[in-house]
Amino acid sequence: MKLNLKTTVALLIIVVLIISSAYVIFFFYEKNVDNKPPTIDTITENLSGKKGDIITIYVTFSDDNNVTNATLYYRTANTIEWISKSILSGSVDISLNSKQNIYYYITVDDAAGNGPIGDPSVDGSTYYTITVFENGDNDDEYVRNVFVEEGSFTNCRYCPIVAEMLYELYSSGNYNFYYVTLIKANEKATNRLDNEYNLTGLPTVFIDGGYKVIMGGLHEKPEYAQAIRDAELRNVSKIKIEVTAEYDNNTDELISDVLVKNMDDETYDGLLRVYLTEKISRWSGPEGDPYHFGFLDYLINEEISIDTGENASYGVTKDISDLDPENLMVIAVIFNSEKKQGYSDPPNNKKPFNAYYADNVDGTELVEGGNLPPTVGFSLPEIGKLHILGKPTFKFIFHKNTILIGKTKLVANAEDDEGIEKVEFFINDKLVSEDTEEPYEYSFRKVKSFKHFVRKYTLSVIAYDNEGKTGTGSIEVIALIL
Repeated sequence: MKLNLKTTVALLIIVVLIISSAYVIFFFYEKNVDNKPPTIDTITENLSGKKGDIITIYVTFSDDNNVTNATLYYRTANTIEWISKSILSGSVDISLNSKQNIYYYITVDDAAGNGPIGDPSVDGSTYYTITVFENGDNDDEYVRNVFVEEGSFTNCRYCPIVAEMLYELYSSGNYNFYYVTLIKANEKATNRLDNEYNLTGLPTVFIDGGYKVIMGGLHEKPEYAQAIRDAELRNVSKIKIEVTAEYDNNTDELISDVLVKNMDDETYDGLLRVYLTEKISRWSGPEGDPYHFGFLDYLINEEISIDTGENASYGVTKDISDLDPENLMVIAVIFNSEKKQGYSDPPNNKKPFNAYYADNVDGTELVEGGNLPPTVGFSLPEIGKLHILGKPTFKFIFHKNTILIGKTKLVANAEDDEGIEKVEFFINDKLVSEDTEEPYEYSFRKVKSFKHFVRKYTLSVIAYDNEGKTGTGSIEVIALIL
């Protein structure tokens, strides 16, 4: 018997529903008894900082029911009494107020009392160490910052997750670093990643020009935090850098100046790069998650040589009439000319690149406190799922296609610091609807019979804030509805 397309689709829906129901029945009858102790899955472990820093301890834990108690115990090296703080939220800040090292351990327990379990002990008999360094000098005009670059792309599943962790570390104010997101939708970002870093895969985070490399999307926030701390405390040439930037609204020009001072005891040779970035990037992740400090172009990219004790200044003027000045960040970086060996695929270390470590970095907003563009993305359809009559019913394991069968709707999440005025929906660049109130959604009103083969469509959304600034998001779907 030959089945037509309608019959085939109907059978597919029935099979999926039967399979889904089977799983529901299975889990419904599964006996849920909490007899397993909780586990501590990741922990910051040993780390270091300077006197006056605020150190963040991170931990993740799990349990077959729920962790109800998580405690951080810490003390300085010259005391015997442990101080306790709840770390149930997953993190705790500790101020390094003295030059004494700090010891700590963590315990967790669940509601059934299957613990406590500890890492590295439950009683302080063993512990992790926070090594405290003195500020080696009292020179207030010298500040050492770390430079971080994240390799990302618009269809990279884990890139937005890593980007959010970096943004949280940056926004906390507890870490001295600036970062740039190198999104491979940009030609110069692609060149930096592929030709200079010999990129292996996405996401990859390069710290201080390759001093540390963290590849892949399965790392936890503490790993990035510790790598930044380690880079901050490494031995570097003492180079001061200050960048200023201003906007001329009469000429639509960006005017930026960089002052570099060699405070080392020998001539300094290096590379000055000044990155022009968007605070909220025009490119986002596959579900509309915004990237921050998305790289656009180099304002300055030149080799420098500065005698000991000398200053050098570098200026640039750029027409930015096609950009939003309130959304721009300028980040100036000094890379050392000494070549090191780096690898873009740790821990395998089979893909080498020439690493030139960053010695210092400074950044400034072009317009402080300006109105940023809105962020927007789709909450429905859900990426990588089969949708039947508008409902996500099955997540694909072996591919990332988003498939729509039958009548459906689009739902967008839009946010802005000044308020959303409207949201527009597009199918293959054709405006099909606009919405001015939450929830922002569009339902397909007419559904043709399934007489066409499966087709690919690009669904897009544009959000407008109250000042007319826009944010965009888009996804590709395979549909049998149009």
